[in-house]
Amino acid sequence: MPIAAQPDPTRFVLIGTSHPGNVGATARAMKVMGFSELVLVRPRFADVLVQEDTVARASGAADILVRARIVDTVAEALEGVTYAIGTAMTPRDFGPPTITPREGLTELARTHAAAGHKVGFVFGSERHGMANEDVYR
Repeated sequence: MPIAAQPDPTRFVLIGTSHPGNVGATARAMKVMGFSELVLVRPRFADVLVQEDTVARASGAADILVRARIVDTVAEALEGVTYAIGTAMTPRDFGPPTITPREGLTELARTHAAAGHKVGFVFGSERHGMANEDVYR
């Protein structure tokens, strides 16, 4: 009897993407690393998942694009996520505690991943990063 596939415990969330090729490149990178769940929050183009540049840059990860969801809010994108890691180019003096990727992933591996949590990696737009309301979620 075949073993049932476990649901992917990792979700990648892209907020306000403006370049379709970046969505395709993200899908491709996710596929190469064995991830499968992609959620887009308010992308610039409503049809971004089927645009020519998106599909071309996905190169072999069409299944990720087909399953990807588009939602209106970060809250919707993170439904069911129990540990979210947001990325920022520059440190902030306010909001949730700032940690380095090494610290965050060490903590995640130590306490959350083994406990069956759903993890979300959140990336802001190419031009502006994450808005304050996204960080304070």
